[in-house]
Amino acid sequence: MKAKNKLAIVFFPAFDWEVSPTHPERKERLLYTMDQIKEEGIEDIEGIDFFNPIVADEKDISRVHFCVPNTGDILSKSHYISAGGAIKAMEETMNKNVDKSFALIRPPGHHANRIVYGSKGFCVINNEAIMIEKMRKKYGDLKVAIIDTDCHHGDGTEDIYWNDKNTLFISIHQDGRTLYPGTGFIGDLGGPAAFGYNINIPLPPQTGDEGILYILEKNIMPILEDFKPDIIVNSAGQDNHFTDPLTNMNFTAKGYARLNEILNPHISVLEGGYSIEGALPYINLGIILAMAGIDYSHVIEPRRDEINLKQSKIQINK
Repeated sequence: MKAKNKLAIVFFPAFDWEVSPTHPERKERLLYTMDQIKEEGIEDIEGIDFFNPIVADEKDISRVHFCVPNTGDILSKSHYISAGGAIKAMEETMNKNVDKSFALIRPPGHHANRIVYGSKGFCVINNEAIMIEKMRKKYGDLKVAIIDTDCHHGDGTEDIYWNDKNTLFISIHQDGRTLYPGTGFIGDLGGPAAFGYNINIPLPPQTGDEGILYILEKNIMPILEDFKPDIIVNSAGQDNHFTDPLTNMNFTAKGYARLNEILNPHISVLEGGYSIEGALPYINLGIILAMAGIDYSHVIEPRRDEINLKQSKIQINK
């Protein structure tokens, strides 16, 4: 089998970093995915290549963040490597070695603000922002669109790019009145120099494939067409899944694959997603296949057929 799009996968499970041995934010988040990738023979597909991350340096971090009291006191080695994994994914795409890249990395980062005091929603530094600013340093001041599909509002990324009209930030998330971090409302449109370049789309709990894909096609894609970004980045949180223990949405693995097919990002960077056995291996598999341009119709996670997740048109139109 040959991939339609050449795809780079950067993999870093962070063996030495976890919230706790029993918390879902631990190395098994990605180890189950690697098992699934091997089982499905993804490594044997021509055009899908695996890369090791590089290590981000202090300049990469300080280009985005002011760390208090300093980076050495609040970052682990895994944070430098996770950010470096995003940078490596970006470099493979920007150097045109591949068409697209998927950074399967942890710890995540989209809750990390410009000023960092420590962990915030499992995030300390913002991997996408560090990647983007490294890209701009190396390749020029590109127009970048960040589409955050994590179930939690990307408040850190919003904070960093609040006043930057060259960065369009769109966050689809469960309504902040029902979920951490309690932000991300429609009226939050950006600062005076970039008003309208920050777009929040809060969705009600139980929103599923039909609702999220409807928003993507009818709202987000026309905005992207108008903005005309040089690079599209998917801040790829996977906790909208119907089995996620921390959220209340009804998205499926096939829905995530379809989202990536429609959005067609240049680079995807893993954020949240805490159903580490029942969802992540299948979601990641679907995203990999969609980004590579390979049929993903056979990707069905456990329990998918046991639960009625279909939304009515009345629910969507509301």
